[in-house]
Amino acid sequence: METFLEWSGTVTDEQALLARARSLDPDALAELHERYYRILYFYVLGRVGERAVAEDVTAEAFIRLLEAFHRGRGPERHLAAWLFRTVDHLVADHHRARYRHPEVPLEEEWGSSREEGWRDVVMQERVREALDHLTPDQRAVILMRFWMDLPLARIAQELGKSVGAVKLLQHRALAALAKRLGDLKE
Repeated sequence: METFLEWSGTVTDEQALLARARSLDPDALAELHERYYRILYFYVLGRVGERAVAEDVTAEAFIRLLEAFHRGRGPERHLAAWLFRTVDHLVADHHRARYRHPEVPLEEEWGSSREEGWRDVVMQERVREALDHLTPDQRAVILMRFWMDLPLARIAQELGKSVGAVKLLQHRALAALAKRLGDLKE
Protein backbone atom coordinates (compact mmCIF):
# COMPACT_ATOMS: atom_id res chain seq x y z
CA MET A 1 0.00 0.00 0.00
CA GLU A 2 1.31 3.41 -0.93
CA THR A 3 1.81 5.88 1.93
CA PHE A 4 0.97 9.54 1.62
CA LEU A 5 4.68 10.33 1.54
CA GLU A 6 5.30 8.10 -1.46
CA TRP A 7 2.75 9.39 -3.95
CA SER A 8 3.94 12.02 -6.24
CA GLY A 9 2.69 13.46 -9.42
CA THR A 10 3.59 16.34 -11.57
CA VAL A 11 1.79 19.62 -11.19
CA THR A 12 0.21 18.96 -14.59
CA ASP A 13 -1.11 15.57 -13.42
CA GLU A 14 -2.46 17.16 -10.26
CA GLN A 15 -4.17 19.93 -12.23
CA ALA A 16 -5.71 17.40 -14.63
CA LEU A 17 -6.98 15.34 -11.71
CA LEU A 18 -8.42 18.45 -10.07
CA ALA A 19 -10.15 19.48 -13.32
CA ARG A 20 -11.73 16.03 -13.55
CA ALA A 21 -12.84 16.23 -9.92
CA ARG A 22 -14.35 19.68 -10.48
CA SER A 23 -16.51 18.07 -13.18
CA LEU A 24 -17.61 15.54 -10.52
CA ASP A 25 -15.84 12.56 -12.08
CA PRO A 26 -16.31 9.84 -9.42
CA ASP A 27 -12.91 8.24 -10.10
CA ALA A 28 -11.12 11.58 -9.78
CA LEU A 29 -13.00 12.40 -6.57
CA ALA A 30 -12.07 9.00 -5.13
CA GLU A 31 -8.42 9.51 -6.08
CA LEU A 32 -8.32 12.98 -4.46
CA HIS A 33 -9.85 11.52 -1.32
CA GLU A 34 -7.31 8.70 -1.30
CA ARG A 35 -4.40 11.10 -1.83
CA TYR A 36 -5.33 13.65 0.80
CA TYR A 37 -7.37 11.91 3.49
CA ARG A 38 -4.47 10.55 5.56
CA ILE A 39 -2.35 13.69 5.45
CA LEU A 40 -5.34 15.82 6.51
CA TYR A 41 -6.42 13.33 9.16
CA PHE A 42 -3.02 13.31 10.86
CA TYR A 43 -2.78 17.09 10.58
CA VAL A 44 -6.17 17.47 12.29
CA LEU A 45 -5.33 14.80 14.86
CA GLY A 46 -2.29 16.86 15.81
CA ARG A 47 -4.55 19.84 16.41
CA VAL A 48 -7.42 18.19 18.27
CA GLY A 49 -5.83 15.10 19.86
CA GLU A 50 -8.96 12.96 19.46
CA ARG A 51 -9.34 10.34 16.74
CA ALA A 52 -13.12 10.59 16.41
CA VAL A 53 -13.00 14.38 16.11
CA ALA A 54 -10.14 14.16 13.59
CA GLU A 55 -12.17 11.71 11.50
CA ASP A 56 -15.25 13.95 11.62
CA VAL A 57 -13.34 17.12 10.74
CA THR A 58 -11.48 15.44 7.88
CA ALA A 59 -14.70 14.00 6.49
CA GLU A 60 -16.37 17.40 6.75
CA ALA A 61 -13.53 18.98 4.73
CA PHE A 62 -14.20 16.55 1.89
CA ILE A 63 -17.94 17.15 2.13
CA ARG A 64 -17.30 20.88 1.78
CA LEU A 65 -15.01 20.24 -1.18
CA LEU A 66 -17.69 18.19 -2.90
CA GLU A 67 -20.34 20.83 -2.13
CA ALA A 68 -18.06 23.51 -3.58
CA PHE A 69 -17.58 21.46 -6.75
CA HIS A 70 -21.36 20.96 -7.00
CA ARG A 71 -21.82 24.75 -6.90
CA GLY A 72 -19.16 25.23 -9.59
CA ARG A 73 -16.72 26.63 -7.05
CA GLY A 74 -13.83 25.26 -5.06
CA PRO A 75 -10.13 25.31 -5.82
CA GLU A 76 -8.90 25.53 -9.37
CA ARG A 77 -5.28 25.15 -8.21
CA HIS A 78 -3.53 24.37 -4.94
CA LEU A 79 -6.05 21.83 -3.70
CA ALA A 80 -3.92 20.97 -0.67
CA ALA A 81 -3.82 24.58 0.48
CA TRP A 82 -7.62 24.82 0.09
CA LEU A 83 -8.11 21.62 2.10
CA PHE A 84 -5.72 22.72 4.87
CA ARG A 85 -7.44 26.10 5.16
CA THR A 86 -10.79 24.33 5.36
CA VAL A 87 -9.67 22.00 8.15
CA ASP A 88 -8.09 24.96 9.97
CA HIS A 89 -11.50 26.66 10.00
CA LEU A 90 -13.25 23.46 11.09
CA VAL A 91 -10.76 22.89 13.91
CA ALA A 92 -11.22 26.48 15.07
CA ASP A 93 -14.98 25.90 15.10
CA HIS A 94 -14.45 22.72 17.11
CA HIS A 95 -12.29 24.50 19.68
CA ARG A 96 -14.79 27.35 20.00
CA ALA A 97 -17.59 24.85 20.60
CA ARG A 98 -15.51 23.01 23.22
CA TYR A 99 -14.73 26.27 24.95
CA ARG A 100 -18.42 27.16 25.13
CA HIS A 101 -19.43 23.65 26.25
CA PRO A 102 -16.42 22.00 27.94
CA GLU A 103 -16.38 18.24 28.48
CA VAL A 104 -15.02 16.66 31.64
CA PRO A 105 -13.03 13.49 30.84
CA LEU A 106 -13.81 10.30 32.72
CA GLU A 107 -11.40 9.33 35.48
CA GLU A 108 -10.54 6.03 33.77
CA GLU A 109 -9.04 7.95 30.85
CA TRP A 110 -6.33 9.40 33.09
CA GLY A 111 -4.30 6.18 33.14
CA SER A 112 -2.57 4.69 36.15
CA SER A 113 -1.54 7.98 37.72
CA ARG A 114 -4.10 10.79 37.92
CA GLU A 115 -1.43 13.39 38.60
CA GLU A 116 0.69 12.27 35.65
CA GLY A 117 -2.42 12.17 33.45
CA TRP A 118 -3.34 15.69 34.53
CA ARG A 119 0.13 16.99 33.63
CA ASP A 120 -0.09 15.38 30.18
CA VAL A 121 -3.52 16.85 29.53
CA VAL A 122 -2.48 20.29 30.75
CA MET A 123 0.64 20.24 28.56
CA GLN A 124 -1.35 19.09 25.51
CA GLU A 125 -3.84 21.89 26.08
CA ARG A 126 -1.04 24.44 26.42
CA VAL A 127 0.54 23.32 23.16
CA ARG A 128 -2.84 23.32 21.37
CA GLU A 129 -3.60 26.78 22.70
CA ALA A 130 -0.17 28.03 21.63
CA LEU A 131 -0.69 26.53 18.14
CA ASP A 132 -4.01 28.38 17.87
CA HIS A 133 -2.14 31.68 18.21
CA LEU A 134 -0.01 31.00 15.12
CA THR A 135 -1.04 32.05 11.65
CA PRO A 136 -2.70 29.25 9.64
CA ASP A 137 0.43 28.89 7.47
CA GLN A 138 2.73 28.75 10.50
CA ARG A 139 0.47 26.18 12.16
CA ALA A 140 0.41 24.06 8.99
CA VAL A 141 4.20 24.12 8.71
CA ILE A 142 4.73 23.16 12.37
CA LEU A 143 2.23 20.32 12.30
CA MET A 144 3.38 19.00 8.93
CA ARG A 145 7.05 19.23 9.88
CA PHE A 146 7.02 17.96 13.45
CA TRP A 147 3.77 16.02 13.86
CA MET A 148 3.72 14.42 10.42
CA ASP A 149 7.52 14.47 9.90
CA LEU A 150 7.28 15.75 6.32
CA PRO A 151 10.37 17.14 4.59
CA LEU A 152 10.50 20.85 3.81
CA ALA A 153 10.21 20.26 0.06
CA ARG A 154 6.97 18.30 0.50
CA ILE A 155 5.52 20.97 2.80
CA ALA A 156 6.42 23.64 0.26
CA GLN A 157 4.70 21.61 -2.47
CA GLU A 158 1.56 21.06 -0.36
CA LEU A 159 1.27 24.74 0.59
CA GLY A 160 2.24 26.11 -2.82
CA LYS A 161 5.22 27.98 -1.36
CA SER A 162 8.99 27.94 -1.85
CA VAL A 163 11.23 25.95 0.50
CA GLY A 164 12.74 29.25 1.68
CA ALA A 165 9.29 30.58 2.58
CA VAL A 166 8.55 27.37 4.50
CA LYS A 167 11.85 27.67 6.40
CA LEU A 168 11.00 31.25 7.33
CA LEU A 169 7.49 30.24 8.44
CA GLN A 170 8.96 27.43 10.53
CA HIS A 171 11.50 29.75 12.18
CA ARG A 172 8.87 32.37 13.02
CA ALA A 173 6.40 29.75 14.22
CA LEU A 174 8.94 28.13 16.56
CA ALA A 175 9.86 31.52 17.99
CA ALA A 176 6.19 32.38 18.52
CA LEU A 177 5.53 28.98 20.14
CA ALA A 178 8.50 29.34 22.47
CA LYS A 179 7.35 32.80 23.51
CA ARG A 180 3.72 31.71 23.95
CA LEU A 181 4.61 28.58 25.95
CA GLY A 182 6.97 30.66 28.08
CA ASP A 183 4.16 33.18 28.74
CA LEU A 184 1.82 30.34 29.71
CA LYS A 185 4.21 29.16 32.45
CA GLU A 186 4.11 32.50 34.22
